Amino acid sequence: MRLRALALVVSLAAAACGSEGGPPGAGPLPADVANGLAARADQVAAALAVGACDDALAKARSLQTDIGALPIDPAVRAEALAGAVRLTSGINCPVVTTTAPPPVTVPSVVNEGNTRKGKGHKGDDDDD
Repeated sequence: MRLRALALVVSLAAAACGSEGGPPGAGPLPADVANGLAARADQVAAALAVGACDDALAKARSLQTDIGALPIDPAVRAEALAGAVRLTSGINCPVVTTTAPPPVTVPSVVNEGNTRKGKGHKGDDDDD
């Protein structure tokens, strides 16, 4: 996984290089933006290294979205986005399933004793 993050960093660094010519919004990736994105790719790798898979996946998806929205040359964006997609798709978090405990069955209680109700039955000591 670290290699994928590294590949994305290299791709972003390459995108930061290039000529300044061309229409506005279609130029190379500014170096500070490339460095920021590369740092975020490193954060993804670091999160994976400590076992924070869900955090790494969230960061990778956010990075992928942000790269897709960059106002840069479409070919440069496509290359960087392809690296981000590879990074995101390479994260396989284990699925945590919680199984409900089996239902508890409570046996029904059957009262087979005296079913008469009221006072005055044989054996009652109500007569003081």
